[in-house]
Amino acid sequence: MAFDLVQIREQAAAKEDENWRFRTFLKTRCRLEPKELDERVFETTRRVWAGIDCTQCANCCKQVRPTFSDEEVDRLARRLEMTQQAFIESYLVRSEPDNDNPWITHSTPCPFLKDNRCSVYADRPADCRRYPYLYGPEFSSRTMGMIGRTSTCPIVFEVMEELKRETGFLRR
Repeated sequence: MAFDLVQIREQAAAKEDENWRFRTFLKTRCRLEPKELDERVFETTRRVWAGIDCTQCANCCKQVRPTFSDEEVDRLARRLEMTQQAFIESYLVRSEPDNDNPWITHSTPCPFLKDNRCSVYADRPADCRRYPYLYGPEFSSRTMGMIGRTSTCPIVFEVMEELKRETGFLRR
């Protein structure tokens, strides 16, 4: 599946109002049970993801600042043969107060992105492992985040578009 990040960003902006209406539809008029919707999301995600090579895109690594737990900071510092303090000073700043992950990269693109690939892939933080968060439970409760990701991630954009068709939203 070929994609153009500029075109996806433009299409996501053009479909923003529709996406908010879709969110309302999922919460109030969708006939699927939450577990059924989640299964549909998972199935659609697997199909869409199979057609997209993330290393050709890496837009998430270029646009999103992942958070890190203290354990992830320790693991990555060891991998890079640095002290925790040196790792923090080189790559991170404090994230929002009361966040489970107290650290966030200080800039975009991610400092670990090299030639559209993660240079610390095996030790990447959970934020990166779970991105774009399509496999989490209760999709209809997480649609605000998904709407925001439609302009960043081609997978999320395509999954949302397929879900609109599959749930009957577009036939209304």
